Amino acid sequence: MSSHPLHGSFGSPHRHGFSHRHGFTLVEILVVITIIGILTAIAIPAINNAVRTARQTAIRMEVNSLEQAVEKYREKYGDYPPDFSDGAVVTRHYAKIFPRISANDSALLQNIVALQAVNPAEALVWALGGYSDDIQRPFTGPGGPLVWTGDGSNNYTDSGVSDADRRDPLKFQINNDRVNSFFDFEASRLSYSKPDSSATLTGTNRYLSTDGNPYMLTYAARSEGAPFVYFDSRTYTSSSGGFNGYSSGFGSVRPYISDQFVNNNTGADYTSAAAALAAWRFMKPDTFQIISAGLDDSFGNTLSNSGSPVYFQYPTGAAMSPSTSVDTPGGLLITGVSRYQETTFGSNETAQFDNITNFSNVTLIDDVP
Repeated sequence: MSSHPLHGSFGSPHRHGFSHRHGFTLVEILVVITIIGILTAIAIPAINNAVRTARQTAIRMEVNSLEQAVEKYREKYGDYPPDFSDGAVVTRHYAKIFPRISANDSALLQNIVALQAVNPAEALVWALGGYSDDIQRPFTGPGGPLVWTGDGSNNYTDSGVSDADRRDPLKFQINNDRVNSFFDFEASRLSYSKPDSSATLTGTNRYLSTDGNPYMLTYAARSEGAPFVYFDSRTYTSSSGGFNGYSSGFGSVRPYISDQFVNNNTGADYTSAAAALAAWRFMKPDTFQIISAGLDDSFGNTLSNSGSPVYFQYPTGAAMSPSTSVDTPGGLLITGVSRYQETTFGSNETAQFDNITNFSNVTLIDDVP
């Protein structure tokens, strides 16, 4: 038998089908880079928008949680908490919900009001943090909003402590161990609206201030950001110190009016600023407004125009100022203002745009028709 060479073995010179791979050409590389650049240009704004929307939605959800907490407060006490802008409303509220309150706690409350130690941002934490189970000492009893410090060496019940001391807000500090909270506040976002910059706030030093007044806690929508602000419908139009509003290092804001008006059937000009303001219904007219400054941590910059208070209208973003020189609701609107334009009043900001409230879907500007 004769032998034959093997065919088709690896390395056979007769094997076909192999090809040689070449590297990318410069043109191909440039095309890929261009495509990546286009995709990046499209993706980054979309990602940023998605992140911003998610953060705004998170704030709106927390506003909703705070709103539910205020409603729980009303269910328990039969009344909405005051925003502390009017002392008479504060007095009536606490006399109603704590009919057996002691003379000392009652007088202490009046002194807190007199010092204007609670503003519409602090009122939210004061009320939703809950009160003591001691019905005679709802503010100073165990678990209440205040804890006794005295002169640092005595106790509230000591015989040497006078009633005048027990009624002095400067003898108390903010209590960080409250027991009947209506809302689960995140501790890192609780802050003091005006602490003494020369002193360190600690667990035992909770409201030092340079002018001797106590300052209460606020609750920020974002870490180190602007606080949530609460306006009680009973004092939307005015307070003991004038027209209601909130102003701080985070800007200024007033309760928002709606686009629903009340006709003036007298045929004469409005007789007072309060009467003119009543020409437009407020948003949440019988309950309350909760307002966040949004992601820019600025409420806005317009509290007044030529000495008159300014109120922005939802959802149009128009602005209104009460006047006694006009006789119709439409005449109260400030000409040329829409979409929350604060630049009309000499401000360079339009920070109202991204404010988030308990009546807006998310931000105010998103709801403008």
